[in-house]
Amino acid sequence: MELYAAYIKEREGLDMFHDEHCFITYKLDENDVMVYDIYSDKSVRGSGYMLEFCDKFFNNMKEIGIKKAYGFTDEKTNGWEYSDFLLKKYGFQPIGKDPKDNNMNNYYMNLGE
Repeated sequence: MELYAAYIKEREGLDMFHDEHCFITYKLDENDVMVYDIYSDKSVRGSGYMLEFCDKFFNNMKEIGIKKAYGFTDEKTNGWEYSDFLLKKYGFQPIGKDPKDNNMNNYYMNLGE
């Protein structure tokens, strides 16, 4: 996973939060975090593990002063429905479609003051 984290940082400029079963790619911008990818291996899907992993990630974001989180799903990708379900289950609120791409669904979550 460390090698992939280095690759995604070099290629896309994204940071990665990960363990042996899950990862989240993201980018920080002052008080905001933009989540790009959330992924878990099949062995932990449906177990609640990913929600606990997200708790760790977002608690870490709060500790460093991040106030807002944004995410998106792309209906053109395989399995986008799983990401859509996870974002909503975790507490992200839909904020509409991307005006430039009707397949992109945008989400927001307040991480607190």
